[in-house]
Amino acid sequence: MEPSKVFPVWLNAVLVFLQKTEWRGKHRFYLWLAKRFGNKVVTHTIEDRPFSVPVGEWCFWLEKGPENYYLEEFLPFCEVLNQLDTPFTLFDLGADIGAVSSLVAVHCKNLKNLVAFEPNPKSFDVLSANLHNLKQPVKCVKSAVSNFEGSTTFHRDTERLNDHEGYIDTSGVGDTAVTSLDIWRENQNASDEFELEETLALKIDVEGQEIQLLEGAKALIKSAHKVIILIEVHPEVLNRTQHTPDDLFVTAEQYRDFDWIVPLHQNKRVNRKLGLFEQVPIGQYDIIGVSR
Repeated sequence: MEPSKVFPVWLNAVLVFLQKTEWRGKHRFYLWLAKRFGNKVVTHTIEDRPFSVPVGEWCFWLEKGPENYYLEEFLPFCEVLNQLDTPFTLFDLGADIGAVSSLVAVHCKNLKNLVAFEPNPKSFDVLSANLHNLKQPVKCVKSAVSNFEGSTTFHRDTERLNDHEGYIDTSGVGDTAVTSLDIWRENQNASDEFELEETLALKIDVEGQEIQLLEGAKALIKSAHKVIILIEVHPEVLNRTQHTPDDLFVTAEQYRDFDWIVPLHQNKRVNRKLGLFEQVPIGQYDIIGVSR
């Protein structure tokens, strides 16, 4: 981690304590701190390894640290993965700073290795530092993921250390690398640098490229022994791309059959004869898909 991003040890310890506790004025303090130190990180310790989070990301204050990052949605994903009787490879697609990768590494006994893709250069630096000390083999790739290989424009808030809502624009040429999972795997097979397991977990949070990502992972999804998908459904992103949640399901189901569940609604099983938002209120969800 760059020294300019890190607080003095004593001040970092204070900030970790403040993030992990609930107290009056916490949000006002967060706003003050984020405005003045938005390019710095607070470094926590998870299983004896450092894990840094941007000062300016409220969710880590709200959830009291990265080890508690939206557990109501991500622990059900880990529970599904723990039901597997084989080791698996995790693809963290739109990894940001690696919070989900870290949770899976902590909670999933069968995680063999993981590949994290993130196009935001600021987030990628933090991601690389955070995942460097995992006990499982890790490959971090500074790239967006879609259905082609080349370069593209990446829209993000450059004033922030990370931007959860950054997205690529494939209408023109830019300076951000983009690839598909099938092309990436072909390149890996040629070099024998990273061996994928036959069981795959795909966490997909790519702000509007979900369909293209799935199209670009056709061979990967078809050839795997088992595929577990965690895909974000975000109404604002769907409106921007003019898609529905069901379009995401249909794309994945072109390559194999899946059962879909909604963790935020007691793992409610999705009835594919109805639209998702006919079954649950319109909102942002992480949906789990389990191949048959």
